Amino acid sequence: MEKAIVYDLARLFVGPVFATPRGIDRVDLLLANHFIQVHRCNFLGLLSTPWGVRVYDANRVEGGLRRLEELWAERTEAPSDPLYAGIVQALTGRRNHANGAGGLNTLSRLQRMASLLSSTGIALGRSGIKTIPTNSIYLNVGHYTLAVPSFLEWLNRRRDLKPIFMLHDTIPLDRPELVSSPGVRHHQEMVRSAAKFAAGLIVTTNHARDSILAALAAEGRSDIRVLSIALPLAESFDSPHFFNPLLDEVPYFVVCGTIEPRKNHRLLLDVWRQLCASDGSAPHLVVVGSLGWRGREIIGQMMCCEATRGRIHHVQGLSTQAMKSLIAQSRGLLSPSLAEGFGLPIVEALHLGAAVIASDIPAHREVAGDKATLLDPADPLAWRTAIEAVSRDGKRPQHLGSSDDARRARDACFALVGEFIANF
Repeated sequence: MEKAIVYDLARLFVGPVFATPRGIDRVDLLLANHFIQVHRCNFLGLLSTPWGVRVYDANRVEGGLRRLEELWAERTEAPSDPLYAGIVQALTGRRNHANGAGGLNTLSRLQRMASLLSSTGIALGRSGIKTIPTNSIYLNVGHYTLAVPSFLEWLNRRRDLKPIFMLHDTIPLDRPELVSSPGVRHHQEMVRSAAKFAAGLIVTTNHARDSILAALAAEGRSDIRVLSIALPLAESFDSPHFFNPLLDEVPYFVVCGTIEPRKNHRLLLDVWRQLCASDGSAPHLVVVGSLGWRGREIIGQMMCCEATRGRIHHVQGLSTQAMKSLIAQSRGLLSPSLAEGFGLPIVEALHLGAAVIASDIPAHREVAGDKATLLDPADPLAWRTAIEAVSRDGKRPQHLGSSDDARRARDACFALVGEFIANF
């Protein structure tokens, strides 16, 4: 008999507090949809709450996911996205610059959460862990609950279940100076939770696997089965990008990801200062991403710099289709991160045929190989030289991915995960 899949919904449940999904949010949504379709009769969604575990059937979870996709504007095409229109105006000189458009205030977040709840009929779900079938697979991709030990204590009473967690990296443990103190503590809890409960782990690169296994060994676990997979592209990348003729001759680069010290945006500010000082026609830089730890300070420096005024723009909350089109028509994607567990924006940009200039770190070497220019993230001169070369060239790379490529890679990922689960 096929094992039931019990899918942790914590990350998706808090999804409405973000205007658009981050990379791992899209992966979580993608896998949840896949398991609902393939295992509908043996699928349950699970949400740990301060009032106990709640369990939901596939139809109710599916209704919530459809509403979440609407809130995230996953089906919104680029021309219909007002934030995309604002960036285009800034890049073409029709407004001074774009600065941080697209954030959500507290009221908006509450309204969006209420909207998600109403889409499922304000259902509380079935109470208690007794409703979970024997020997089920508990799959936790979002890993939020791993940082809250009390939310996993119910696993002590259901030792028949096989918990499989996705761990993204151990950056907060390996490079604590790049994250907040609470971030370090939360990650320590996640590793301890995995060491205590995990029957299996899903990781995204061999580099992440090695660092995670070392952290688990330090907690006394060395017997956990591990699957290393490349994260798949969302279905949004199956369709061609929107081509905007207004941007055809505009030189600009994109950096995409949460704005925090780890992403090394300050290197790009140093580079753009140099570019603007030496050339009156320096390319634009579009910073796409929400504000993380110390993000307000970082973006404040970038947007308030007089030397680069009118050349650096910030936007958060772009629809996936708008972000896709923005990257596809750019001179290239820049990813100067100091540490990564994977690097999904690089995979997305390469699929779209955009040039990629990224930091020379282990994860990037795995996901990009020889398809990207990899540079020392502490060498602004090397970055400036590479950016100037790509900007002058203006030619698009020839390794544009197709929708079939994305589907095949996604199907291969699903097959590997399915086989991994079946072997427990």
